[in-house]
Amino acid sequence: MNSVNSTTLVPFASDGTCFNPTLRCPKSGKYTVGESGKEITFDDFSAALEHIMMMYTPRWRRPNQAGDWEIVSTIKWELIPQKYL
Repeated sequence: MNSVNSTTLVPFASDGTCFNPTLRCPKSGKYTVGESGKEITFDDFSAALEHIMMMYTPRWRRPNQAGDWEIVSTIKWELIPQKYL
């Protein structure tokens, strides 16, 4: 988090969605990041985001329109206001 501007750098997928605190899996209560077969889970959003920032190709799970949890890849990074996280 950038405390001066109160913004956070977050990854966005090709459909315009970003990695955010609402993406905690309802079944496990965790955030899932990484490529298929090498996924890692985190209890804490900040820890998951830190890990994503270190990945060569950042990926995370989030629900699609049908409600199925799928892996998406980062296509861009943007600063968003901390109040939205």
